[in-house]
Amino acid sequence: MVAEAARRLDEKALMKQMGVEHWVHDVSFQESLELLVSKPTVNIEGLVGGYTGPGGKTVLPHRAVAKMDMRLVPDMAAADALAALKAHLMKNGFGDIEVNMTGGYDPTTTPADAALVRAEHAVYKRNGIDPIVMPRLAGSWPGYVFTGAPLRVGAGQFGLGYGTGAHAPDEYFIIESRGGRVAGLREAAMGYVDFLYEMATIR
Repeated sequence: MVAEAARRLDEKALMKQMGVEHWVHDVSFQESLELLVSKPTVNIEGLVGGYTGPGGKTVLPHRAVAKMDMRLVPDMAAADALAALKAHLMKNGFGDIEVNMTGGYDPTTTPADAALVRAEHAVYKRNGIDPIVMPRLAGSWPGYVFTGAPLRVGAGQFGLGYGTGAHAPDEYFIIESRGGRVAGLREAAMGYVDFLYEMATIR
């Protein structure tokens, strides 16, 4: 899947969109995609500490805070990752650091031949789209409530239409289609209707 995605995606356009000149560790495009979808990460979202007001302070700060996120992949669990972080801090002499988990969930994955995925493909192809399939997304969503015990059913994202800038102030979605291959809100809604009918026919 990753090799096919690397072949079909526009690497230069993605680099321009992200404002980068090379991938982490100078790996190839394909290896960067492999890292993106298969490796766990620890990311420091923000650091706060010390005095930042007017004038100066000649004392050490009494408190510092780091906000972090951790991307988990299959065969990991949120509770185990939290315990591993605490154990790592303890082992390196930082056992006095207070660690609070404010959210999160276990990772999720769905087989590529699941009924859900087959229905999505059928709808995309009827609409002239040859989808690029990745093993998983690098983002977060609580799909584990469906893919984990006790349900163990497929879960994934689907949709027609076009938008970009997710989670950004300039996020947008095209409401009214001018025709052609770009779907608007009406076509996107009908895509879900088509998907539900397709799911009803799959065994």
